[in-house]
Amino acid sequence: MRTATPPTTHKQDGAHPSREQARFAFYVLLAINILNYVDRSVISSIFPKLQAEFGLSDAKLGLLNSSFLLIYGLCTLPLGVWADKGVRKNIVAVCVTIWSIATALGGFTRNFVQLFITRAFLGIGEAGYAPASLSMIGDYFPKEQRGRMLSLWSIGNLIGTALGLLIGGHVAEAWGWRWVFYLVGLPGLLTAFLIWRVTEPKRGAFEQGHDTENEAALAHGSIGADFFKIFKKLLLIPTYWVIVAAFICSFFITGAALTWVPTFLVREFGQTLSQASNISSGVLGAGSLVGTLFGGWLADSLQRRMPQGRMLVTTIAFLAGAPLTWLALSFHQLPIFITIFVIAIICLTMCLGPIQAIVQDIISPTMRSTAVGLALLLGHLLGDAASPLIIGIISDRTSIGFAMRLCAPLCLLLAGLVCLIGLRTVNKDMQNMEAQLHK
Repeated sequence: MRTATPPTTHKQDGAHPSREQARFAFYVLLAINILNYVDRSVISSIFPKLQAEFGLSDAKLGLLNSSFLLIYGLCTLPLGVWADKGVRKNIVAVCVTIWSIATALGGFTRNFVQLFITRAFLGIGEAGYAPASLSMIGDYFPKEQRGRMLSLWSIGNLIGTALGLLIGGHVAEAWGWRWVFYLVGLPGLLTAFLIWRVTEPKRGAFEQGHDTENEAALAHGSIGADFFKIFKKLLLIPTYWVIVAAFICSFFITGAALTWVPTFLVREFGQTLSQASNISSGVLGAGSLVGTLFGGWLADSLQRRMPQGRMLVTTIAFLAGAPLTWLALSFHQLPIFITIFVIAIICLTMCLGPIQAIVQDIISPTMRSTAVGLALLLGHLLGDAASPLIIGIISDRTSIGFAMRLCAPLCLLLAGLVCLIGLRTVNKDMQNMEAQLHK
């Protein structure tokens, strides 16, 4: 009689995992993704505590998040190449261990430089797990299930961000900010051990060719050896550069919001850390979930009626989000701010799904991995890696409210105006891509 192999059985690279092993591995990878976003977002909720103890300027506070995101953006691509060559479960285990230890060590720091270094190492660890995780999920499940599993894995982004903002303020108020790093860092070591013990799936286990790797590449992107050759072709696709600009602007706003909204609530509305954590996690989490789901549905519906459907939703999202964000940040009554800001977040996140889909509409499959990798690299370096520091510098000279009101609406407006160009070019670029497929 055949007996089921326990889901944690350790095997070498190239095994064909059972359904139970695949599901166990997926749950571990989902937990890792949640912890990833908990660890990266939790520091924003304790900025007032860090500023009071270390005497930090807003620019230095912003630099703590910018350092992590800068290192994250720079390391994503080379670590993605490693994921294409190495044993992926071991890569994930190593990266999770690095960022978990770096997070926990943040609680032992005694000055800005020490804390800055721990956050930089956090970026190294977190940059390596995503490409390997996505590739593993692609090989654990057949193609007809893969989209659903990748979507479920991606929900960990929102769950982790909301939990990080929520946990940080409450723990810091109750036990001090150092305990925040201890509590959110150590669980990662358990998940690192568990993922190390799972079965490494064979690459392309459910299909011939490169479909599995392409699927992972579409979700994360990587730049390969043909980068300069592909880059020359990308220069001839105007809609792609519209999307790159949209990536930069959306990442800029996302980085600014996740970094500074809790501090904004403390300073502008006199909220405690726990109150600011409750509001920011609820507003950003709920608004992002609704906006992402609604934007994806609306974009797909319009795309069936017109070739510019997805670009139209993206354009409207940015142009509507600009005045709503300015209006929300201008009110000094907390209930009004929350109401309008939730709507603004919904508008902003409506573009997340359509932007990704447009890349697939206009870029041929052989170029998509590099196209996505380049867009994400520029989005991180010029967007969410830059915005925390820029907002902090402006805030030191004015106020956090003025800095947010100046940068956020302006960036959204610029994104919307750029996307208006995309409305004119996307149809032609889609036709060109289809023509290339049928050559």
